[in-house]
Amino acid sequence: MGEVSSQTLHIVARELTSELNEARAALETFGEQQDNLALLRKCGEHLHSVHGALRVAEVYGAALLAEEMGQVLRYLIDNFAERRHLAEGLDALMRAMVQLPTYLERVLSGGRDMALILLPLLNDLRAVRGHALLSEGTLLLLNLSSDQQANPVPAASGEAALTVAQWARKLRPRYQLGLLGWIKGERVDQNLEVLARAAEKLEQVATTQAAFQLWWVVGAVLEGLREGGLEGSASVKRLLGHADREMRRLYEQGEARYAESPPLELMNNLLYYVARTRTSGPRVAAVRASFRLDELLPVDDQVEQARESLSAPSVKLMKTVAAAIKEDLGRVKDALDIFVRQGGTRIEELMPQLDLLKKIGDTLGVLGLGELRDKVGAETADLQRMIAPEDGQREPLNEGALLRMAATLIKVEDSLDEQLVGMIVPSAAEAGQEPGAAEKEDVEFRQVAEAVLRECIVNLARIKEAVALSVEKPREAPGADQIPQLVRGIIAGLVMLGKTRAAEITEGIERALADFLRADDLTLPPDAIDRLADAIVAVEYYMETIQA
Repeated sequence: MGEVSSQTLHIVARELTSELNEARAALETFGEQQDNLALLRKCGEHLHSVHGALRVAEVYGAALLAEEMGQVLRYLIDNFAERRHLAEGLDALMRAMVQLPTYLERVLSGGRDMALILLPLLNDLRAVRGHALLSEGTLLLLNLSSDQQANPVPAASGEAALTVAQWARKLRPRYQLGLLGWIKGERVDQNLEVLARAAEKLEQVATTQAAFQLWWVVGAVLEGLREGGLEGSASVKRLLGHADREMRRLYEQGEARYAESPPLELMNNLLYYVARTRTSGPRVAAVRASFRLDELLPVDDQVEQARESLSAPSVKLMKTVAAAIKEDLGRVKDALDIFVRQGGTRIEELMPQLDLLKKIGDTLGVLGLGELRDKVGAETADLQRMIAPEDGQREPLNEGALLRMAATLIKVEDSLDEQLVGMIVPSAAEAGQEPGAAEKEDVEFRQVAEAVLRECIVNLARIKEAVALSVEKPREAPGADQIPQLVRGIIAGLVMLGKTRAAEITEGIERALADFLRADDLTLPPDAIDRLADAIVAVEYYMETIQA
């Protein structure tokens, strides 16, 4: 997080604390009054304010956590009548309410803003809504493989010689009963043992690498749960539920066909939790060694302590992640390019690219690359409107927009290596190097920047004064005609300084002010004026912070 963002966070910290306390109080009260839907809505409103403030302060990890919390609240509200996943949703939200202020305190005291540290909690929040976990695909281990091969154990004397598919059909009811009992918290040890025996049997009888490795890794997760090295979180429960579906696919397709499409994303998620397990039983140790998990996500005590103090992951992990994201970006880019060059007309053919873009956006978010995530998110939203808009009003196919998307993805790709590795390699300033010619040139730029900022702040003060007078004396409206010119000057100044996010927000203020000036007698509803005033004050705070 840059110096300016850090200063902005310090300025808004008090307000953030107040909003978070209000959100937490509403959630705790709801825990006691679970028929009071208004309390969930109140909690959501405070979280919305928190998310907005964190976006302005550019603390992307905390903003992502607040965003996911807001999504869970909306899910609970929308499904309130059925009480769907209410207990696990409240549990995940309360843990997030505790962790978010702690995370912010550490960032305030100089720690890195790294959402990767929050990944288990983010996964639990997404699991409540049934959304894809953030450790899927691009984020972790798709390009890793293990050389561990299936080594089927012959049937014991007197035991029927069944195929792995036949064993899957036979064991599935037992596995489901064990899973259901464990999720409900009934006879936890016995039910985990039932699950472990089913996984072990499938691991022993599998003849293909795909079937063997899945149940070997599932067995490692279950070993971690049984030894207390892993918590039975919503994410882990969901993954073991996915394993049940894989058991069904195994006996429906037969092992040979099953092995042609192994469950890579499920494996990635399971491996992530094996890497996070705090114990090292024989299965966990073997899986870690075979998949080389310790090279990317080591879990010894020192690293866990470093993780607690927001230390970043290894350069090797960052380079691995960058390569995987680039591969996904390249796939989308090529698909867009081919679609345009061949004169494609069926835009729904790009649906796989839409899903891939959403996954890339999630990955960038959890890595703390909020600006790149915003760029990908904007293009994803445009493509969504052309393919499958939520309101059903599909926008016409626009080849220019598709080419622009491809160009944006190239820019994101170009920025990836520098931004990812830059997050964990100290800059020259941090390393205490002497300033060179570039720094001397920066002094001249800083002088110009200071002059531009002074002018922007003065213009903003004039706008505030003109708006205040217009509200008090709408008919006289002194200075109201100068407002558009003053706002355009501020936007130009922010663009020149490279503060694109602040410039975009100021453009939104410009549109709101235009509505205000067009309104009869220069009046707007009180809540609209309050929102406008909040936005103007936020930009003013931001510019004063840069100036400081």
